[in-house]
Amino acid sequence: MAEINLARRAEIGREKRGRTRGVILEAARAAYAGTSPGAVTVESVMQQAGLAKGTFYVHFPDLPALEAELGDTLIEALDEQLQPARLAVAEPLARFATGMAIMLHDLTRSPAAARLAARAAAGIPHFGKQVYRRLREDLDAACTAGDLAFAAPELAVTVASAIFVRTVSEIAASRLAAAALEQILAATLRAIAAPQVDAARLATEAMSRARTFTGPSTILDA
Repeated sequence: MAEINLARRAEIGREKRGRTRGVILEAARAAYAGTSPGAVTVESVMQQAGLAKGTFYVHFPDLPALEAELGDTLIEALDEQLQPARLAVAEPLARFATGMAIMLHDLTRSPAAARLAARAAAGIPHFGKQVYRRLREDLDAACTAGDLAFAAPELAVTVASAIFVRTVSEIAASRLAAAALEQILAATLRAIAAPQVDAARLATEAMSRARTFTGPSTILDA
């Protein structure tokens, strides 16, 4: 009788579950890209995936949990795409502002993506781990340069993150247009920056970079 390799069987099971989870996430991404957010349901996602509805609950407790994971993935993808624009900026606070401006500007172009991002952002600091790390790097460098109002960079991260989350929520609810982003970005910079920093200039320059950013049409298309 052939010996059963339990470790290999478990590995195969994990691989299969991983593939199925990936199929569900891709189906959800397509569903949110192609319909209004309110029209997306567990049933519509699983129909898109070609899987039984019950399979959904093997991988996610509910639709908001899937939305949060998908939103986190989308933000991470946009973060990777904006790195050339961000890294072209030498000044730490300007680099921070550029990243924030591009993300927010992109989200105003896709209410469905903004809704997903808002779901994910509700879980900060776990939301967008790579994004959060880069945010902290920029603000650590700004602190070293004497450009922060806070002695501890984590306080600036807390303030900036709170404003970002609230802004994304307002975009998702269609209560905020792209025209308001420069004012919000300037207000964020004034909240965290030292008095000598020209927050208005940094915000204007960052939004100019965001408007010329050559990323995908929306992060749902990433």
